[in-house]
Amino acid sequence: EEYVNDADPSILRFLLASREEVSSLQLRDDLLSMLVAGHETTGSVLTWTLYLLSKDSSSLLKAQQEVDRVLEGRPPAYEDIKDLKFLTRCITESLRLYPHPPVLIRRAQVDDILPGNYRVKAGQDVMISVYNIHHSSQVWERAEEFVPGRFDLESSVPNETNTDYRFIPFSGGPRKCVGDQYALLEAIVALAIFLQRFNFELVPNQNISMTTGATIHTTDGLYMKLCERKPNFAFSSTTSR
Repeated sequence: EEYVNDADPSILRFLLASREEVSSLQLRDDLLSMLVAGHETTGSVLTWTLYLLSKDSSSLLKAQQEVDRVLEGRPPAYEDIKDLKFLTRCITESLRLYPHPPVLIRRAQVDDILPGNYRVKAGQDVMISVYNIHHSSQVWERAEEFVPGRFDLESSVPNETNTDYRFIPFSGGPRKCVGDQYALLEAIVALAIFLQRFNFELVPNQNISMTTGATIHTTDGLYMKLCERKPNFAFSSTTSR
């Protein structure tokens, strides 16, 4: 609350205020992580979320109805984010199916023994497949399906701790992505504006495949037909959820 009401609510001021001592080099690296990593990953998240919604008309309609009810035709404000619950779950479910990055790499600081009696020497890299965890039928029901409703709307936004590390699109612990909240906020605002202003459908006969790297992106692009949409004010703040 103090940060939101501050006269200078910039990322730089927030980083300076959150630490007692920080070097210019560390500030630069943190800003690059937030801005560069946040933008590329957010673009990929939005691409796959729109793709998944275009294949699930009921979820798309529900998300658009929520946007119309909450925003009532105006641009989203920070105070609206908490009320865009289903739209946020669409994004988190997209992150489950298409995590960015799909693989995490961590370097052991000391000799250690992992579960399963796997021995790791100090300095060795450990690769964690986020994609495989998120698609595992051992930890997720209907693991390969887009089911935004698997995340309770009245509970906290899913993260690594409240899902017992089954959901780790931003990693976890002290090396967790420093820009996770910024990236999620950016995606929610962008998707809300898009759903408010446009109807869309996939161009038929596309071969949509994915290529993995730092993010998961479409190999040959993703083409959609767009048409302008007017908000439906029938879904007012008094409409039942």
